[in-house]
Amino acid sequence: MLKKRIGIIGIGTVGKPFLVQLKKSLSYIKANLELDIKISKVCDINPEIKKLSGKLNIPFVSRAEDLISDPQIDIVIELIGGLHPAKEYVISALYQGKDVITANKALLANYGAEIFNLAYKLGRTVKFEAAVAGGVPLIKNVSEVLRFGKIRNVYGILNGTTNFILSQMSRYSKSFSEVLEEAKQKGFAEKDSSLDINGTDSLHKISILCFLCFGAFVKLKDVIVEGIDKITLADILYAQELGFSIKLLAIAKKDTSKIEVRVHPTLISQDHPLAKTGGVLNAIFINTDIAGNFLLSGLGAGGKSTSLSVLSDVLSICNQKNPWVLKGQKKRSFFRRKEDLSCRYYLRFQALDRPGVLAKISKILADLGISIASVTQKERGLPLSKSKFVPIVMLTHKAKESSIVKARQRIDKLSDLKPPIQIIRIESL
Repeated sequence: MLKKRIGIIGIGTVGKPFLVQLKKSLSYIKANLELDIKISKVCDINPEIKKLSGKLNIPFVSRAEDLISDPQIDIVIELIGGLHPAKEYVISALYQGKDVITANKALLANYGAEIFNLAYKLGRTVKFEAAVAGGVPLIKNVSEVLRFGKIRNVYGILNGTTNFILSQMSRYSKSFSEVLEEAKQKGFAEKDSSLDINGTDSLHKISILCFLCFGAFVKLKDVIVEGIDKITLADILYAQELGFSIKLLAIAKKDTSKIEVRVHPTLISQDHPLAKTGGVLNAIFINTDIAGNFLLSGLGAGGKSTSLSVLSDVLSICNQKNPWVLKGQKKRSFFRRKEDLSCRYYLRFQALDRPGVLAKISKILADLGISIASVTQKERGLPLSKSKFVPIVMLTHKAKESSIVKARQRIDKLSDLKPPIQIIRIESL
């Protein structure tokens, strides 16, 4: 019977339910899976955790070094989050011959290449199912199955907080601020939810998925990242009129020459499965050359659901006879520059109701090679148009990001408009 000894660093939101669940499951695992798993030590800076470990009859240490250096421990599970000292703990564990499990998306997004290259060099395994989409078995599917289908595009709703906010705005015609407060009251948003709202959380997750799908980590500073805080109820309702839903999408694509990664609010068809993914759910739509399209959906956050992914990683390490170790950078890759990205765009202007304004806007767009697909002008006096400015909504054909940036700069200077203009990208999935 295979024996594995485990050390856990960080007994918090994920660590506590995982510790309790694993402790309860040990006898079942031993009887049915023929695995002798034992929790050798737990570590946390919170002295209250010592009481919990005492109840569970598990040795407690307050210094991570004491756990990592234990020669009896085979697997180190890092659940403290953040970049430091998490990185140092993971690196140290690998050097000391341990396999590692982490739920730390920020760590992998920033230092994944270094960590995976070291693991490859040392012949160790790093598992991270819980780092992306919580309880959804995404990493396992992508790394072991879907990648052989030649993945082309990945579109993900990877943050439950922002998905809840946009869903509630759409369903109940509420403002962003109203729904954000509701999300906090219901526990779907942290008191400081800035990393969710501004897209950083989704950026970390799509960076990891980009590596899994295409073999390279993108430099985070080179990615277009926009949050949802500027999405208004007007945009939600105008999108609905045009047959779209607005979702915060994390996108990774690869064509014959370049990889592109971006995170931003996106207009997608109301008929697409991602548009129908509401509430706090996460969903990932994967397009492949060989196997067609896949949609994975489920709870993307929460201690209990995420702890199941950590447990899955434990069993995966225990069951693998020949560990498949990922290299941090499998080949030289070229990422498309921000300014060279292209897609369709939704543009919303607040214009004075006078002749010639629309012509000025159209000329600026035409001069920059931006073709207009449709124009909708709302009348004054409508619920969304109470001021002297009249909303104008345009949809463009495919255009370059650099051209749209220049158009924004020029249009915002027009005296007939109330800046800034609203720009939301459109994707045809």
